Amino acid sequence: MSAVCLFSTGISAQTFNGKITNDKGLPIPNAALYIRELAQGIMADDNGAVQIALKEGSYTFDISSLGYEKKIVPVTIDKPVVTLTVVLDEKAYSLHEVTVSAGREDPAYAVMRKAIGMAPYYLFQVKSYESEAYLKGTIKVEKIPALLKITANSKELNDIINKLLIVETQNEIKFTSPDKYEQKVLAVSSNIPSGLDFAGSMSIMTSNIYSPTFDDDFISPLAPYAFSYYKFSMEGRSLEGERWISKIRVVPKKKNLKLFGGWIYIVDDSWNVQFLDITTSQSGVTFRYKINYSEVKPSAFLPTAFDAYMTVDMMGIKAGGKYNASIQYLKLEINDVQHISTPVGKVAPPREKARTPKQLKAQEKLDKLSAKEKPTNRDAYKTAKLMREVFEPEEIKRQRDTLELLPRGKVSMSIDSLAETRDSLYWAETRVLPLQEEEIGSYRESDSLKRDRTSAANEITVAASLPHAGKWINMSLFGGRLGFGKNYYLSYRGLMATVPEYNFADGFRIGEKLTFEGTPTKQTSFSVSPSAYYLTARRTINRQVDGTLRYAPSKIGELNVSLGNTSADFNRDNGDMRLINSLASLFFARNPIRFYQRKYASVVNRIDAANGLRLETGFAREKRTALENNTSYSFFGGTPAPNIPGGQSLPMPAHTATRATVRLDYTPRHYYRIRSNGRKYYEYSPYPTFTVGYEKGFYTGNGASTSYNRLEASIRQKITINMFDKIGYFVNVGTFLSSDRVYFPDFKHFNTNELWITASSPENSFGLLENYTFSTSERWLQAHVNYSSMYLFIKNLPFLQNSLFEESLYARLLWTPAKDYTEAGYSIGFGDVGHAGVFVGFDGWKYDGIGITISFPLSNILKSEGK
Repeated sequence: MSAVCLFSTGISAQTFNGKITNDKGLPIPNAALYIRELAQGIMADDNGAVQIALKEGSYTFDISSLGYEKKIVPVTIDKPVVTLTVVLDEKAYSLHEVTVSAGREDPAYAVMRKAIGMAPYYLFQVKSYESEAYLKGTIKVEKIPALLKITANSKELNDIINKLLIVETQNEIKFTSPDKYEQKVLAVSSNIPSGLDFAGSMSIMTSNIYSPTFDDDFISPLAPYAFSYYKFSMEGRSLEGERWISKIRVVPKKKNLKLFGGWIYIVDDSWNVQFLDITTSQSGVTFRYKINYSEVKPSAFLPTAFDAYMTVDMMGIKAGGKYNASIQYLKLEINDVQHISTPVGKVAPPREKARTPKQLKAQEKLDKLSAKEKPTNRDAYKTAKLMREVFEPEEIKRQRDTLELLPRGKVSMSIDSLAETRDSLYWAETRVLPLQEEEIGSYRESDSLKRDRTSAANEITVAASLPHAGKWINMSLFGGRLGFGKNYYLSYRGLMATVPEYNFADGFRIGEKLTFEGTPTKQTSFSVSPSAYYLTARRTINRQVDGTLRYAPSKIGELNVSLGNTSADFNRDNGDMRLINSLASLFFARNPIRFYQRKYASVVNRIDAANGLRLETGFAREKRTALENNTSYSFFGGTPAPNIPGGQSLPMPAHTATRATVRLDYTPRHYYRIRSNGRKYYEYSPYPTFTVGYEKGFYTGNGASTSYNRLEASIRQKITINMFDKIGYFVNVGTFLSSDRVYFPDFKHFNTNELWITASSPENSFGLLENYTFSTSERWLQAHVNYSSMYLFIKNLPFLQNSLFEESLYARLLWTPAKDYTEAGYSIGFGDVGHAGVFVGFDGWKYDGIGITISFPLSNILKSEGK
């Protein structure tokens, strides 16, 4: 390793005021300035102006902008204020060398193959650095929907509409490979209201164009698989000193927020990025990034100035913002390397560490690729993968071998105790972009408002001590959460939820549910939820108490205890959402859910037996009785079906059920994170989840009681094919090993949708089957396969590519000894939020019907606990 101390500055300095224009005297917005002696970059403002405090001495400025010749300007700082106007000449690109004939490949692809191949080298080139950074962000909100003003604090929102909000920070930033950032905020100046402040935001500075994903969400044009998402065209080449620079236009193959359009400037031979100007836009949201890269140390091109823009014009919101960053590198440490020839120019394997067998094997493959005269796009992909194997730090490789993921945040931030007390002199010597008139006016207005608020706060009034009336009204109607001390809370649903359900067996359910929750220790938390509802048709009360204890956070331990006397759905695992049943009953006299009464007590415990291996055990005792319809009221009349499940001819006899369950879920190599409270949360796995479940009904010898043994197994997985396409499957098979005394609630039920609207996910449900018709006490097999794509059929139409919805195809199979059923369908939707689709069903090989289904899977959270 080699460490280079680049520069260190004090506060006492002279001022340099610069103006960058073209040959007609017009300012060049966002021109890039790099001071070689300081290793500092600056992006000029919209007026082409820069301002920086410098010590006396001589400096060399590299000044450039897109479309203009780069100019190297010597500057001497020998008086308190030095003013200089720099004129840039328009750049003449060499076009004859990049002419593309019909049928021939655009020469941009040859350049991009080499740049993509070298990207892993530049991704891991820097070992560490220390820097100072001036960051400035501005945002103006021009319009907010009226509904948002009603639901939020309208006074605070009115304070920011059509007002320029600004925040400036001066920071010390330390970077350690591979992705650790330490930010110390030395100074902050802001007029952004409390709670809306985004000081310290560094997402653009922690982004790396050489990484496959830029800013974690966007596909980089230098990703190994970039040719699948982008087209490239050469727009010209220019000579800067002894280096040729290729100006390459990046064109996304699809209109999507994860893809960029714009320009990337690549340096020949070293194949690094010199400048980046990329934009992404979708459905009214636009991001634009401009990044200037400078040679901070020989062969080490690092970003030295950033400009980012954002505009929003959607759903009644109109806003725009800008973010600037100027970086000065104080200390830089890179890997010492020895250069060897490869398919993409110069590769630099580490010299200090012994190369592993995998690295040696990767190098051999690189040598073979170097022998190819005309590398293909596939070769570029292979080269990038091999280069990553050679240069990727061992820390990242070890992290992949462990299953615990690092915290999501890349940046640890601290704030200097004097950060908010810096005076105007400090900012005059720190600020590298002069404040524009609107920014100065915004600061002045903010200072005036602060004085007015301070004066008002000193006036003691009776009204100030009273609770906010609107808040109490909102909490009374829609529920809320009251705190008791630091760790205990009481939640209630509010008056709007006192009638949560209607069905023909119970009538209207009128009552309330309370939840008391607490965290007595860091290792444990609990919740207790009693509920009671009066049933208007039966003139009785349903009651229930649910309790949960969360323990052993590193093993996700959870103990649930429940007891009550309430009506329940026969399909206790996959039943319809009871709100939808209520609406169907009231409006259409439809009752897809059939109910029985259960008086019960149950206990279920879930805990990790090992990482990825989840053990669930449970025991329940129930006394079950049949229910009949006690009302037929609906808004528009009609006669509801009897409260007997489909496929059953007689009401269920009264009986008792004593059952025990054991279930194992195993997901190989299941990655996880540990939150700040020590609790483990699973994230993802490249492998499927395997499930085995056993349930036994015990015969208690007291007349009518259960006696059965049920065994089932399943496998499920979601596979990401690429950024836009994924496939998922779910297969479930099982049998009743014995069924001497098995009652309908203990049958194997399936996720079916009798109505055209459902809360079930289309990925593992049947869209056209009536409830309970396939429920069985014998053997069964169900299989679901779904394919989702952002661009399947209609999304390929140019005017729809900017839309946010995805398209999906489904195939489903359900088999029992009595019959079999298949279903296929197509839907459009928004991930887990909602889907609308058309499905066709077949009874065996015979056409059974066609229908439309609208699903809102997230509505499952509203399902009643009384199932």
